[in-house]
Amino acid sequence: MINKSAAKESVSDVAIGLTISFPVAFVVLYLTGEWGFSITATALTQTIVFTFLALLRKYCIRIFFMRNG
Repeated sequence: MINKSAAKESVSDVAIGLTISFPVAFVVLYLTGEWGFSITATALTQTIVFTFLALLRKYCIRIFFMRNG
């Protein structure tokens, strides 16, 4: 059986992540281009930014679903 609560949380997490990551990718790419970063530095910067945002997003969503059942 599928746990409906876990499925709802997972779908919400992915939808919010997609909504956040698309514009953030443009901002990071624009800034690293303006600053003259190499491809490696750009990739590393994106990895750090997306990892931080993913951890923050997941934490907030988990807290929300814990409080709201």
